[in-house]
Amino acid sequence: MRTLKLTIAYDGTRYAGWQIQQGKRQKVKGKSEKPTIQGTLDRVLRRILREPVRVIGSGRTDAGVHALAQVAHLKTGSTIACERLLRSVNALLPPDVAVTAVDEADEAFHARFTACRKRYRYRMFTGAVVPPFIRPYVHHVRAPLNLAAMRREAALLKGAHDFKAFAHAGGAPRATTRRRMTHVELRRRGEEIQLDLEGNGFLHTMVRSIAGTLIDVGRGRLPAGTVRRLLRTGERRLAGATAPARGLALVSVTYRGQEA
Repeated sequence: MRTLKLTIAYDGTRYAGWQIQQGKRQKVKGKSEKPTIQGTLDRVLRRILREPVRVIGSGRTDAGVHALAQVAHLKTGSTIACERLLRSVNALLPPDVAVTAVDEADEAFHARFTACRKRYRYRMFTGAVVPPFIRPYVHHVRAPLNLAAMRREAALLKGAHDFKAFAHAGGAPRATTRRRMTHVELRRRGEEIQLDLEGNGFLHTMVRSIAGTLIDVGRGRLPAGTVRRLLRTGERRLAGATAPARGLALVSVTYRGQEA
C-alpha cells in the first residue's frame, strides 16, 4: 500500500467543515444537508482510484472555515502516478476545492499525528465598505479598533498555557487543554487587520474565541489584562464573543523534519 500526501485549498463557505459527521445527519427542514470537504474528496478519489479510500486530514476545520494549505493523507493500492492523480482529482472537484499537490509519503506519515505545528489566520476588515471579492473571507468590524491594546493582549498568548477559556463550552472533553503558542502576530494591511497564530495544537473554536476577545479589547469592551485573567482562571464567560467562521483560514501545517 502506498501513502499519499495531499495539500488542499478550499473556500469553506458552503461546507459543513472538513470532517464527515458520522451518524449525525443534521438536516434543516426544507434545506439539503451541507457537504463536507472530506466527504467531497472521498467521493472523487474513490471514483478515480476505483477502491474504497478515506482521506485523513491534519485536523478538522469548522463549518465556514477556509484553508490555504490543509494537509491530508490516504492509503491506496493504486499505481497511478502522483501527477496524473493531481490532474484527475482537480478535473472532478467543485471549483471551491482544489488539491494543490500530491506527493509520495513515508508509510509512517500521518497527516494528523505527525504534525508539529499549525498556523491559522483571522482577517478583520475595518473599512466602511467591504470589497465584494473579499467579503466571504473577512469579518467586518465596523467600530474603530485600538490595535496597540490588542497587540499587548495578544503578546500574552505566546508560550505554553491552559487555553480552556478559549475553547467551545459545549465541545468534547479533552485530556488536556494546554497548548504551546509559538507565533503570535497582529498586523495591519490597509483597512484589514490580520491575526496569525501558530502552535502545536488548537482547541475547538480556539482561534475564533481569541479573535473575538481581542476585537472586544480593541473596541474597549474588555479591559487590559483580560487575556492574562482568562489564561489564569479558564473562565470562558470572561472572554469575548466567538468571531464568525468566515474570517478564519488554516494557512499551513508543519511536520517533523520541516521545522525551521
